[in-house]
Amino acid sequence: MTTSKEVKRRSVKILVVDDEPLVRSMMCDGLQASGYLAVAASSGEEALQVVKAERPACILLDIMMPDLDGYDTCAALQADSQTASIPVLLVSATTDARVMDQAKRVGAATVLRKPVPMGELQRAVALALKSPA
Repeated sequence: MTTSKEVKRRSVKILVVDDEPLVRSMMCDGLQASGYLAVAASSGEEALQVVKAERPACILLDIMMPDLDGYDTCAALQADSQTASIPVLLVSATTDARVMDQAKRVGAATVLRKPVPMGELQRAVALALKSPA
């Protein structure tokens, strides 16, 4: 039986940005299993294009990427009035004070530590969207 919360989530688009295909695929699959519509990008540059075309409600963004890293991508999104209101959740293998400070400086909603357990990922997305997990 499908609940009204699940039906509502199906219309919520989440962008997953990671240069590692397996990580990207796992996050997309988990979000889709939770009822979200997941779209993917493999780089910061691609993410900026996908955001314009897809208009996601939330973005999961890897920090360490080869072309445009997550910090610069997040800063570019925050600097654009059309995308500044989209919550960005940075994803990193480390969450030390330096990472947290830089994330705050570029306007990220939070930082999630890799590997992100699916329940934590779902709760973080729901919180960023201001809805119950």
